[in-house]
Amino acid sequence: MDLPDNTMTDTNRAQNVCHACMLRKKACDKTLPACGFCASRRLLCRYDILAPKSEGRRIHNPGRHFVRLQSQSVSPQAKTVTRQPPSRASQQDHTPIHQSNLYVLPRSVEESLNQLVQHFTKLTKLTCDNIIDLYFQDFHKWLPVVSPDSFRREASRYREEGRLPPADFTVLLLAMLLIILPGLDPSLRPPRASQEFLYTTTKLALSQAQASICTSLRLVQAALLIALREYTCIRPDAAYISMMTCAGLARVVGIGITGVRTTRDVQNISDYRSEGMERVQNISDYRSEGMERDNLIWAIAMLERLILCEIDQKDLQPQTEYSSHDCQLPSDLKPTVGLDSKPGPILQALNQVTSSSLDAADTDQFGRQAQSVSLLDRLLFVMRLTASNKETKLAELAELDREIRRFLEVAMGELEWTQTPICVFVALCVRLLFLLHGSVLDTLQYPKSETDHQKRDISGIGLDMVCRMTLDVVLWLREGKSPIVPICCFYNLRAARKHMQERNKLVIDEALSRDVDNLLHAEETYCKTWVF
Repeated sequence: MDLPDNTMTDTNRAQNVCHACMLRKKACDKTLPACGFCASRRLLCRYDILAPKSEGRRIHNPGRHFVRLQSQSVSPQAKTVTRQPPSRASQQDHTPIHQSNLYVLPRSVEESLNQLVQHFTKLTKLTCDNIIDLYFQDFHKWLPVVSPDSFRREASRYREEGRLPPADFTVLLLAMLLIILPGLDPSLRPPRASQEFLYTTTKLALSQAQASICTSLRLVQAALLIALREYTCIRPDAAYISMMTCAGLARVVGIGITGVRTTRDVQNISDYRSEGMERVQNISDYRSEGMERDNLIWAIAMLERLILCEIDQKDLQPQTEYSSHDCQLPSDLKPTVGLDSKPGPILQALNQVTSSSLDAADTDQFGRQAQSVSLLDRLLFVMRLTASNKETKLAELAELDREIRRFLEVAMGELEWTQTPICVFVALCVRLLFLLHGSVLDTLQYPKSETDHQKRDISGIGLDMVCRMTLDVVLWLREGKSPIVPICCFYNLRAARKHMQERNKLVIDEALSRDVDNLLHAEETYCKTWVF
């Protein structure tokens, strides 16, 4: 190969470093026709040819440092030094390339998402089975929208068949990992930056899967878990946007409030023969998917209303319809045995309980959550009443207050004392009472009569009661008896702290100041654990 005299100092070495070594800012041995680094990795090794210096400005060439990963033919006019294509013998004797040194482009969406799962399992030192077990053990009770039996069977089937899971299944697994991270031991929990990266990656993975398969039951479940994580991460605006995406995906897949079973058609299983049900091969999967769909309908409507309570724009109305009074309540979707047989006692009991049966005993906890949010749905409607309906609004709020207290008394009577501080529907009722009495105080901000003053005093006493309930939960969690908190825990802490701070401004009390400090400490602890 003939080279200009000013290109090299001798016949075996180039005068300048090659493009690859210049880009990585490492030493180059300048060997011709290819340096040692490029030759060991089968890269195209390129050297710059020195041109005579001119007094004008240097020509800008932003692509001079780009290095091709595969050798390509070079035109005769190119003023570069290139290595000749290796012979067959040299290829056989060449040092093999380690797989970790190359980035293998995925050939499908499934491969791309599977690489993400492998990356995050290595980062968190968890296996896929660990993720599934932790989710169903602790966090499934928040919003039980995924059947443990069907999900585990599906995961086992993919493992036994040795094939990659579909995109929607993998996205749901990432969403589960996003949910369980705050509950891990602090020594095992990844830093906030990694959690933020997982959150962003999971949302991108949902978009990637949606572009590939449009929608599915698993994608709806994943979108709901993402919105739930944003809600617990004190990002209500982002959670609301994710909820609208989830509701849209659910409508397309055929999940709507009209699909909830009522007391009249609970035995008619043909209601669930919608899109995608032809994949179900046995009655066990058939019932599991039907129950998942029922719970999804409730969960979407419930979470949307919880989010609407926390966003600043108060004139927004729910976009999803809540269930009617004769709809069957959802179940807890606990792991069961013998689904191929007749429905067990739990299913038979659920067939007799509807959303209007607030006094019914032996109702599942998720059913109680649905009943508490039905009260929240009524509260949101009453809170939107204008000032011209002041008396009507106050009368409706008083009636709701009585119903919430009665419902809370019945529901708490079903629990053991140790379950009460971390029970989701109890926390939801506390949130309801904070909102209700706060609305009364806002409506009677300028009392005009003795009756108005009495109503304000009653609401103040009600707020003191729920603040005391919130403080009991704080003391319980401080003892480390449970790493899991209810989904609306932070919003209750903030409401209690604000109310007690206002009281402390009027009456200086040492015990009250100590309670405020406890609430502030609880908020800080929550943010360190759950917010990234």
